[in-house]
Amino acid sequence: MMNEKNIGRRRLIFIVILFILIVVVIQLGRHDLRQFIERCSWLYHLGRNILFLIDVITHLRLIIFLTIMILIWNFIKKRWVIRFEKLDVGGASIIFEQPENLFNQQIKNFMNTKRTLFYFDPNRDNISDTIKSYYQTYEFIRENIKLFDIKSSTGSEYYEEANKMIYKLNEFLTSYQSNYRRWYDHRVSNPRKTDYQKCISEIQKDYWNYQELIVGFAEFNNDFLNYAKTFGINTEKWDNPQKNKNGE
Repeated sequence: MMNEKNIGRRRLIFIVILFILIVVVIQLGRHDLRQFIERCSWLYHLGRNILFLIDVITHLRLIIFLTIMILIWNFIKKRWVIRFEKLDVGGASIIFEQPENLFNQQIKNFMNTKRTLFYFDPNRDNISDTIKSYYQTYEFIRENIKLFDIKSSTGSEYYEEANKMIYKLNEFLTSYQSNYRRWYDHRVSNPRKTDYQKCISEIQKDYWNYQELIVGFAEFNNDFLNYAKTFGINTEKWDNPQKNKNGE
């Protein structure tokens, strides 16, 4: 019964609307449409304004299109990082990633090859090469932290930890890089007769500030072991550097 009543009401509404439309069409047929529009001043002006807007849009469609594309581009950049994975004759592969996820992956991939950031072994690691590696790490983090903008950096643990790593790297390099580099370059240019019979670990011990430098490496490694936890870097593979001769 309820369905039949609803159907009856819908039919009645349809018939009333149809009747009104028929009356309107008949009345429009009896009068000039232009005169009807002109009599309805508000409708006339509305039509003129719509035609004017259409004319403006038609002439400025290129500028409007570019403006819309810029707005869309800015909206996308605020939410994702756009990275061109590859670009060749066959085409480009574009990846949209959030700054935090991309930064974390970049740092993790890079540091997974940098053992001396976490474990420096004075018995086999070349101090000069290690300091170069630290400087490369400093440059890498400083470049990749640009992935963050003001919005994405706010409250980001990765952003905060990255700034701490930059500070520690800068502190270590400022304290030890110049003095050791100057001594090392002089030693390479003026080798002793017995240097060719010694391994690098023995030669490095002749550096006048060797003990303090080794302590500096130990403190630096402890700090970076804590940063490794944030970025999910597995440092257990380097717990005993003698077991693994690979890595920097």
